[in-house]
Amino acid sequence: MTAFLLMCAIISLFWTPGSAYDITIANRFLPSSAAHWLGTDQFGRDIASMLMTGTQNSIVVAFVAVSIGLFIGVSLGLLAAA
Repeated sequence: MTAFLLMCAIISLFWTPGSAYDITIANRFLPSSAAHWLGTDQFGRDIASMLMTGTQNSIVVAFVAVSIGLFIGVSLGLLAAA
């Protein structure tokens, strides 16, 4: 699962099936098709593209959270050992 999410994040840096940010009201609530793999939302944005772009944010948040925990944990561990 992690490898799949990393792959989606890396691919979305270069390519997404549609625009994750462009609002096209005419394309509201479209079903799955070749143009919109998972359909569109209430603003006409491509859901597959939003998911692919969202994985980047999730990975960044995870790395920041682990880094903060690692920094605090190591610091407290060094203080306890001293």
